[in-house]
Amino acid sequence: MLYLFARSVLLVFYKIFFRMTVIGKENVPKEGAAILCANHISNYDPITMAIFLKRLPHYMAKKELFSVPVVGWLIRHLNAFPVDRSTADMNAFKMAVKVLKSGELVGMFAQGTRVKEGEEKAAKAGVALFAMKADVPVIPVAISGSCKLFSHMTIEYGEPLYFEEYRGKRLKTENLEEITSQVMEKIQEMRNREA
Repeated sequence: MLYLFARSVLLVFYKIFFRMTVIGKENVPKEGAAILCANHISNYDPITMAIFLKRLPHYMAKKELFSVPVVGWLIRHLNAFPVDRSTADMNAFKMAVKVLKSGELVGMFAQGTRVKEGEEKAAKAGVALFAMKADVPVIPVAISGSCKLFSHMTIEYGEPLYFEEYRGKRLKTENLEEITSQVMEKIQEMRNREA
C-alpha cells in the first residue's frame, strides 16, 4: 500500500522535474527472481530503477540509513534491508539470496556506492556472487541524466543475462570477475547509446 502511494507521488515528481525516457521495461519479468544491476550516479537511482516497474525490488542500504528518523522507517517499508559496508556482511548476503530464492527482485549497484559522472570505480563481484548462488539472471540497467533536476533522464533495462556457461561449476574469483565485467560492459554499452 505504501509503495503504491509513494509510486504515485514520485511518478508525478519525475514527470515535473525530469524529461524521462524509459526503455526495455518488458525485459523485467512480471514474476520470478532476478537481479537488477545498475550504475549509481545519484541519490535518486534506487527510486529511478524501481518507479517505472510494477514490482518493487528489494535493496541493500547502508545500515546507517536505518537509524535516520523517517528515512529508516520509509526504507524498511519499501523493501530495503541493512548492509554493513565496513565488513563482508554475511547477514546481508544471506538475506539477498533468501529474497531471490523466494522469487523476488533485488536491485543492486555494481560498484557498491555512488560514482559521479566521469569518475571510475571498479565494480565489486557481489552481483555475480548473488546471481550464481541464487541461480537467477541479471538484468543490466543503465541510468543517465539523474544528477540534475530538469535534465533529460534515461533509464534502460537490458535483456537478462543468464551466464549458463558458469552454472554448476565451482567458481573462482576470476569467474566472478568475468561475470561482473560482462554486466558492466552491457551497462556501459547502453549508456553509450544514451549519450
